[in-house]
Amino acid sequence: MRQQKGKILSWIIFIFLLLIVFGALIFYQKISEAPEATEVIQEEAERKLPKGFAIPELSEEEKENLDNDAFGKAMQSGEGCEEIKYDEELKQACSDTLLYNSGIQKNDERLCEKIKDSDLKNKCFDYIYSNIAAKTFDEDLCNKIKHLELKQNCLDRIQASFGRTAKSTETCEVVEDENLKQNCLDDFYFSHSIENLSPESCENIVDIELKERCTKTVAKNIEVIEISKTQVVREYQTSEEKLAGCDQLSGVSADICKNEANYNLALEKKDLSYCNAITDTDKQNQCIRVQGANINNYYLRQATSKKDPSLCSKVLDEGLRTICLTYAQ
Repeated sequence: MRQQKGKILSWIIFIFLLLIVFGALIFYQKISEAPEATEVIQEEAERKLPKGFAIPELSEEEKENLDNDAFGKAMQSGEGCEEIKYDEELKQACSDTLLYNSGIQKNDERLCEKIKDSDLKNKCFDYIYSNIAAKTFDEDLCNKIKHLELKQNCLDRIQASFGRTAKSTETCEVVEDENLKQNCLDDFYFSHSIENLSPESCENIVDIELKERCTKTVAKNIEVIEISKTQVVREYQTSEEKLAGCDQLSGVSADICKNEANYNLALEKKDLSYCNAITDTDKQNQCIRVQGANINNYYLRQATSKKDPSLCSKVLDEGLRTICLTYAQ
């Protein structure tokens, strides 16, 4: 009986081993018969590599897309042209563009010199010469510019800037750009009007704001000169004396004299009512603002240094008055 059981067990083990061997053969056979699937898996894995990695199997379109993407990133960051792997012309264009941009920003001719593209190199130099010439008013630099339109614009800008020191309108007439020419003429008429105290000359200015400023400046200068002509020779000891002396003047000169005296008296007397006597609205507002602040500071310093809270009541600003009471105790 035991022998029969032993034989049955041996057969079971034999059959089990046979099944294992048979299964292994089938497995290896399937692997050997499916090389294409393995290649597909490998290819897919390779395609998941980071962009820019040189993969011989990439199509021309894929290479172009990778290079264009690298180019775009280089333009944004200002570096990274070496990431362009397949198109050498695009890589050189990338490098030239970055050198061009940096050269113009820094006004550095050495960067322009490294540019391979001759047209872009010349353009780089032209803009640098134009930028420096505009700051230094150096016409010789303008003449080094090869682009004719940019050269003329450079010369025009320099010539227009001379409008403030021009001796005649002929200086501005050589400017070809009409806007720059008009700017030059406006500047000339502005300077000429102020120098010669000629309000009539201000009327030649086209720019409305500049014309208005010209008229006011000339009028103000004329007033000052009139005051200096009619001003009492002796020096006044106090603003009260000056205010009394203003009555010896007449017209605009008297008004200006009184306004200045009342402005000073507001602080000297610590009384802003003097500001109300000023006839010039801008001067009156300035008096209330500036002298009011000076009065506040005066009483604040006095109260805190003397430890006298009663002086705080003379501080005009309520917030500063509170601070004064806190520190004057």
